[in-house]
Amino acid sequence: MSDRSELALQLTDAVCAAYAAIQRAGDRAFRAYGLSHRAHSALTAVDQGGPDGVRPSEVAEQLGVSRAAATTFIQRLEAKALVETTPDPDDDRGVRVNLTRRGLEVLLRAGQLERRLAARTIEGMPASAIARALHLLQELKQRLETKQIEVVR
Repeated sequence: MSDRSELALQLTDAVCAAYAAIQRAGDRAFRAYGLSHRAHSALTAVDQGGPDGVRPSEVAEQLGVSRAAATTFIQRLEAKALVETTPDPDDDRGVRVNLTRRGLEVLLRAGQLERRLAARTIEGMPASAIARALHLLQELKQRLETKQIEVVR
């Protein structure tokens, strides 16, 4: 294997390991408020619906899951009094989902904790190193999105 191929594999492994560590740190923040990572994502999707709320199908789309799965998440959040459903004025068969006051509070506090954990992660790192890493990751993402990576046998 060429040196560049080995470097590419090491970079990929490092990015994946960093992402996994970020997910674990976020999960700790969410668990402090009784949420899973997916529940936090569902709350965020509901919050993005604004004051008129959001349809379960829109939550499903945001989460990349089926409508049935989104409905299950919504029911679990409703059981914890984090969201509420009301009849959809535009669709007699549908519902709109809104955050409750408690849901908004939990979402804000979990987000603040997540940001504090992220800030602690980079404490002591030079800003120039962070900027270089950010630039590298953005370039890597762009290359992955624009280049067609072909499988060679």
